[in-house]
Amino acid sequence: MNKIAEIYRAGYVGGAVQETLDWIEEKSTDAKRIIVPFTGIGRHIVAVQRADTEIYSWDTMAYSRYIVDGVFNAEKAESNVTEIRYRKGWMYEHRTYKNIDDRCAGFIDWVAQEGTLFDKAALGSAMTRSTLMGRLTHWKSNVEQLYTRFEKQREYNQDWLNQPGTRLHVEGDFFADLEALQGGEPCDLAIIDPPKVVNYSDVYSLHFNHFNQCLTNGQASRLPKWNRRNAMTYMRDAVTKIPASTMLFFYVNKVIPTYEDVKRVLGQYVEIEEEQEFYHNGRSDFALLLHKDLP
Repeated sequence: MNKIAEIYRAGYVGGAVQETLDWIEEKSTDAKRIIVPFTGIGRHIVAVQRADTEIYSWDTMAYSRYIVDGVFNAEKAESNVTEIRYRKGWMYEHRTYKNIDDRCAGFIDWVAQEGTLFDKAALGSAMTRSTLMGRLTHWKSNVEQLYTRFEKQREYNQDWLNQPGTRLHVEGDFFADLEALQGGEPCDLAIIDPPKVVNYSDVYSLHFNHFNQCLTNGQASRLPKWNRRNAMTYMRDAVTKIPASTMLFFYVNKVIPTYEDVKRVLGQYVEIEEEQEFYHNGRSDFALLLHKDLP
């Protein structure tokens, strides 16, 4: 069953509001080949997928692959976790969350090493919900609470198995494949929701690097870092070089560069056909419908 009417939830604070996803669904009705360069937890994928869609997605976070391939693409739930078990691995050695105890660290390491993609998708959500306000900084749970959250997310994810359409996901940097994409078949739609820079760097680099390492037992590559110097260039390159004539671009207020500056720069390269503003948790989420002529 396609869950468009619901928002997929995986533990992160914030995220999309229903009005945003409804707008995405409305603007993607005729799109069949779709590019999603920054997947996150896959909410935009859920909003556009239908039986006839092919969605090509990227993200440097392993967690995104666990959700797309371990949940959305899976025909059935496959799990290796039947009880709380422990192992001394990357989390046990590095303790990247303040106040995390031996048992929680050991359980995370066991699932990271022995769990299926479906298990790791549930683990990522349980870990996030086990930190203070879901900020991936201070740990606030014992192992029994962590395991309960793991079981609840694993049960919840079963309702999101075997989603309609085809999804091809790459765990890696979208920009590394951009040149090859430009030489391939154009897509009908691109959905661009880039990292957001607060102060001097994006909100993902530090804590999400730790999160990524925990889920992969220290095997993940370091995440690309967006900052106030390169963010505009990355966004401009995504909008101008992705082989799609129609794009949905998402941004927020209270970040760097400002929404006004981003809108002004993008307007120099593409046509802004529509602008929407959605209010969410004390901030504004902005959505732009963009168009450009392909060569």
